[in-house]
Amino acid sequence: MTDIVSLEEAYAYYINRTYRRLRMDFLRTTREAGYELTPEQYFILNRLWHHPGQSQTDLYEDLDDRANVTRGLQILVQRWLVIKRADPDDARRNIIDLTEQGRALLEKLNPVIVKERKRVYADLSRKDLADLRRILGKIEANLQSPSA
Repeated sequence: MTDIVSLEEAYAYYINRTYRRLRMDFLRTTREAGYELTPEQYFILNRLWHHPGQSQTDLYEDLDDRANVTRGLQILVQRWLVIKRADPDDARRNIIDLTEQGRALLEKLNPVIVKERKRVYADLSRKDLADLRRILGKIEANLQSPSA
């Protein structure tokens, strides 16, 4: 008979539960601050803040989520938070940048997000957070490598 791992022993279950709760917390926090923004849209805005002028393909690769990046960009363009323009050197590529409204939104929203992150991670030391990042990075790398 096959031994089925219980949910209480399945790390993926806890990762998924934590992801869902983090997502819901982000949506609640931004909504209470007066903004309608998904985590995926925030990731796009944040990436463009730190790396302006990325191509759409770069965003797909950096964020590793083509469907959410495509959907998120459509909404962010409609809301005038980002601008999409043809690459002057390669008309097949789109270059994405923050608009002034996008920059202003991030400047207003960042303190709200920082405050909430501090609350969420309050019981974790810097070492705990570094270990978490390292462990999740290893799991992600294992998932990206071909099966043996």
